[in-house]
Amino acid sequence: MAEPTWRDAASCREWTGVDFFPFSEDTVAIRLVKDVCALCPVADECLSYAIETRQTDGVWGGHTAKERSYLRRKWMEETRALTETQRGRALTRAVSLRTKKASV
Repeated sequence: MAEPTWRDAASCREWTGVDFFPFSEDTVAIRLVKDVCALCPVADECLSYAIETRQTDGVWGGHTAKERSYLRRKWMEETRALTETQRGRALTRAVSLRTKKASV
């Protein structure tokens, strides 16, 4: 059996009636998804994955594609000269800071 990953602990696995890929104009659906993500124990890992793999659709880690694009641009600006390991740490730190600000 495979070792569990962050996806196995994701709250979205339990919410069958929620569309995690709403239209960008559907603010009610986006708010609902973000509320689910706010309760998720692995939202930071989810957001990091979405940024690293350039997911262009859906809400990942409580952020829309537009919000993730902004975070990725900022992350790339700050980490251009860093090694791959340093870049990963910087992304983890940026995601952590962003999610802490959003919850305040």
